[in-house]
Amino acid sequence: MSLRCANLPLFIAQRSGCGVGRIEIENIEGLIAGLKDEPSWRDQSSISAVSEWILLGWKYIVDNAERLDQDLVDSKTTISHFTSFATAWARLTRDLAAGLEKFQNALRPTISQIIKILWVTSAVARLDHPNFKPFNQFSVQALSNLNTLNPLSIAHTWPLLILCEDRQSILLRLLYTKNNRLLLIIGVLILNCVHHNPERIESLINSNVGQKAMTMMLERLDGLLDDETEVVFEVIVKLVREIVDLEPVTQVPKLYHSQATPSQVLSPGQLSILKVLESSTVLPSASFLLEQFKQFSTHLDEAWQGFVLVIEILVKRIEETIATSSATGLSVELIMSDAEILSVVEISIRILKEFTEKRSELRASKDDQQGSDKKRSVNQILIGLIKLLTNLIALKNEDDPKQDTPGSTFIQDAVRNLDGFPIILIFTLFDVDFPYLREHSIVLIKFLLKNNPKNQELIKNLQPILPS
Repeated sequence: MSLRCANLPLFIAQRSGCGVGRIEIENIEGLIAGLKDEPSWRDQSSISAVSEWILLGWKYIVDNAERLDQDLVDSKTTISHFTSFATAWARLTRDLAAGLEKFQNALRPTISQIIKILWVTSAVARLDHPNFKPFNQFSVQALSNLNTLNPLSIAHTWPLLILCEDRQSILLRLLYTKNNRLLLIIGVLILNCVHHNPERIESLINSNVGQKAMTMMLERLDGLLDDETEVVFEVIVKLVREIVDLEPVTQVPKLYHSQATPSQVLSPGQLSILKVLESSTVLPSASFLLEQFKQFSTHLDEAWQGFVLVIEILVKRIEETIATSSATGLSVELIMSDAEILSVVEISIRILKEFTEKRSELRASKDDQQGSDKKRSVNQILIGLIKLLTNLIALKNEDDPKQDTPGSTFIQDAVRNLDGFPIILIFTLFDVDFPYLREHSIVLIKFLLKNNPKNQELIKNLQPILPS
């Protein structure tokens, strides 16, 4: 009988004495290869019969879990026949469930069986062991395929992954993997489950298991930023954006604060979220950004990276607001009150003064790697604050002149009254150790002088006060 036999799986089962465990691995691999035929045996077989046969195979694997490789002394331990059989079965299930709702529905009972055996194969000694790596990958892929665009399967799977106690979650157990390929598949599974679903997104953010799962993925994301060729990087970023895009004003704070840790001003997970937001087209509210700006401004030693990212996102938010106003001819959106703007100006000038002294110390230090890293971080903060002040003036310049608003004059005056001019003038001097700071500072000076006679008069005889 050929591979095109309409009841090939049943034929193989009969030839094996109806015992799933007696089926040769070569026959399973033949079935997998036969799925690529047009038409394939899957198209001509009884869905219920095939699904019952697949479920029988998973029950057989679960009932004989003790036969899976036990003595994993090292990575060269020979793989057993039973483990090879289970791996082939997982691959067959994965391919059967791919893209066909009728097979997804019929194979839904296998979900709980797959999760049961994953508890065995995700033990520390097995999770990333070469003997079990393919099985774990194929099994999680099977779960992912079974849930792709299938609400009924997702409703069955999601509680088993997220809506349970920490110790009952196979998801958290699997996320300890160091295998980026498996991490990618786990990310796709979660994406398939939460896709455009507010309730499941909420449970991912708010449940204990969901928060821990996000923490484990976000902390891995930070390490993957250096190698964006890893597809898993894109999947985790996409998951964050799936959450944020639902409603940026509310979802960004929820996700961000869910990753808070009591002992840290900025947790690794929160830093990763800010990095994703900085590269996103959907930006958080100014109120959220201002909250972080103020918090980080007093903890720069611990949170300078977050501070730089918040400034960059806030600048993008302002630029987006200005561009929208210019394109529509409408009044600029009130994203910050004048009091909030003044607070930002005061904080910015204070930090610029503090970092002027640090900049002088770094300039005098030896040109070692640590000194170079510090110069880079200081330069990022200085440029960020200079750009922020420039954009705040530009934002207020866009105010509708018919409105009773002070325009940008109050910002210009505040910089003068806070003795910010001498500091900013220092930055207009060329310094090879702090690239582009001079250019951004010159632009800010122009904005500070525009239509402001007091500032214009002040700067005529003003010289930059260089630190001693």
